[in-house]
Amino acid sequence: MPSALHEAPLLLLRQEPALVTSLLEHAVDFVTPFGSVARLGDADFTQAVPLERRADAVVTLETSDGICAAFVVEAQLGIDPEKRYTWPLYLATLHARVRRPSRLVVITPFEDVAAWAAGPIDTMQPTSPLIPIVIGPRQIPRITDAAGVMPELAMLSALVHGAEPDGGPVIEAALRAAARLDEERMRTYFDLTYAALGELAKVALEALMPLGSYEYKSDFAKKYLAQGREEGREEGREEGARRALFAVIAARKLGLTSPARERIDACSSADTLERWVSRAAVAPCVDDIFADD
Repeated sequence: MPSALHEAPLLLLRQEPALVTSLLEHAVDFVTPFGSVARLGDADFTQAVPLERRADAVVTLETSDGICAAFVVEAQLGIDPEKRYTWPLYLATLHARVRRPSRLVVITPFEDVAAWAAGPIDTMQPTSPLIPIVIGPRQIPRITDAAGVMPELAMLSALVHGAEPDGGPVIEAALRAAARLDEERMRTYFDLTYAALGELAKVALEALMPLGSYEYKSDFAKKYLAQGREEGREEGREEGARRALFAVIAARKLGLTSPARERIDACSSADTLERWVSRAAVAPCVDDIFADD
């Protein structure tokens, strides 16, 4: 099952497909065609042979004359060499399908994954490598004022920058932007923020509404973020400790390497993860978190 961290940006994109053009306008000075409307497209690129190929999302830009541009959007949490082969397939298939300019966009909350994903992909033509458009932490703006901001962009900003030492205003801006939406979407975004950022989000949430004992309301939270309750208290404790560990590492800017992330993801002991959280609070570098283990 996909993780909540992987699904979060895709949830925002599915709620508001124009999020992809907003991100591109910030990251690469993309100019959205005048009068175009962003819509979700078919992300299934399965070929005639029995091998399933499905992208995370496809967004098309449409005018009264039809599709004018299209995007394959992938949410990426780790370095996966296999993607260097599937991404060109997705893009070529989409390009052949819509017969309009098509682009590959990779969204990731991690700097090392962003650096890897931005590398050119050698295709069948050595003089024409494919270079993905990468939206990483540096390309996702820190939004501290909700006025006039797309709520989904503000939410993505909070998920990426909210755990930083000065992330409070970013979280508050996201929640204020979400509060402008209908009740269902607002609750979904509140749940997402609370589950991803924990106590950091609780302070901002309590400023907007009385929480008491916070309970998840949205289907998204029940499906992805409350898995610990459904699968047993111990597993829920394990996932909570893992999220806390990632948050502490990000807040202290220790530099999360791929080996460190893989070790954290592979750990199934809540006791060990909680011990690492304590070490992360004082460790001078990420490697010291795992000392003696």
